[in-house]
Amino acid sequence: MSDENSQYVNVKNWYTKMTEDNKLITSENKDVICAAPWSHLYMDTAGLVRPCCTSDIVYGDSNTTSVNDIWHSQETINFRKNLINGITQPGCQFCYNQEKHTGGSLRTALNVKYGDMISTDTTPEMIIKYLDIRSSNLCNMACVMCGSEYSSNWYADEVSLGHHHGDDSKKKFINITKKTENDVIDNIISNNIDLVYFAGGEPLITPYHYKLIDIMITMGIASNINLRYNTNLSTLKYKSIDITERWSHFKSVEICPSIDMVGEHAEYHRYGTDWKQISANLHMIRFKMPQINMAPQITITALSIGYLPELLTYFADELKFTDEDKIEFNFVFGATTLDPRNLPTDVKDMYTRKLESFLKETPFVKLFETIISSSINYMHEADTQSRFQSMIDYLDTLDNLRGNDWKSLWPELRGTAV
Repeated sequence: MSDENSQYVNVKNWYTKMTEDNKLITSENKDVICAAPWSHLYMDTAGLVRPCCTSDIVYGDSNTTSVNDIWHSQETINFRKNLINGITQPGCQFCYNQEKHTGGSLRTALNVKYGDMISTDTTPEMIIKYLDIRSSNLCNMACVMCGSEYSSNWYADEVSLGHHHGDDSKKKFINITKKTENDVIDNIISNNIDLVYFAGGEPLITPYHYKLIDIMITMGIASNINLRYNTNLSTLKYKSIDITERWSHFKSVEICPSIDMVGEHAEYHRYGTDWKQISANLHMIRFKMPQINMAPQITITALSIGYLPELLTYFADELKFTDEDKIEFNFVFGATTLDPRNLPTDVKDMYTRKLESFLKETPFVKLFETIISSSINYMHEADTQSRFQSMIDYLDTLDNLRGNDWKSLWPELRGTAV
């Protein structure tokens, strides 16, 4: 697949390409400029509208303000101005971090696809090319790196952990309002849309996802629209709906399964996983649905980083991936206890030897090299092992709630805990 179809596009490539087409992209703003506020709209499970799913910047609240007014809000206008002027945005650190460690990000991908929409007009007409709507936190898993904002199954554990501190406003299920649902249908769904991205929660069990799919088909615009899913792939069925029949109406469909580990490790890392069922669904899409593109998304944590060889071997041996396929990945980073940089030095060294040995033996250097080399570099970028004990304490507490045992799955970490 071409770079233009990848979420993470090499920074140098996009800059060279876009400066030929858009003179607003300059050496002064190339590290921050982003097409998102001219072409893309992201809405989270609470109805807050942001530039994209990785940004902390909030344009406005769709529960109280129309999406069109939010698109032209002062916050959105200021964001566009700042990008044109090359002002680094604190709320865009995720992309900056991805570019540093992988060579590309959602920002660079958006610039390649929609960079021609960047203009000096800071109050442009709301023409959404790329819609990313998270209509609900409804989810049947509780991944260790997630939380109740995007997984209803996390709610009970968070209550037990005291995360809500008696806040009665916190609810198990978070959904956008009917007002917002209708606003999206009435004012965004149109012939302008190029790509609709569904994530969650778990989109394949979310009712509003199916409502939007049916509306786009009924409007006669589905054949011009590309669909993209971030899904745990726990199911390919929803009530009596044949999702594969619905997908046949669209220009293209890309499934990006959230797969970080295999077997028992997968069932721990993404709690609620039935690995046998997940593997069966992966095989179904890969070998019996040739019209569906597959591009796994790996979340690399302190728990998964040392087991990338097993995962990538599964992709190669079981799913017959080659260098022509696409795999996306991101790192858990920041103060979180699951940041790979928090691992003790001896564990980092052990994992590094394992990763380097795998890379020497694998025939798919092009496909796997960036993942492995970026992981090694990121893991050694900083020594934050002072946080490691907090990670162990967190896992111990979580295991007490869930009846799991991380020590049996990661024995190499047991002797390093204080």
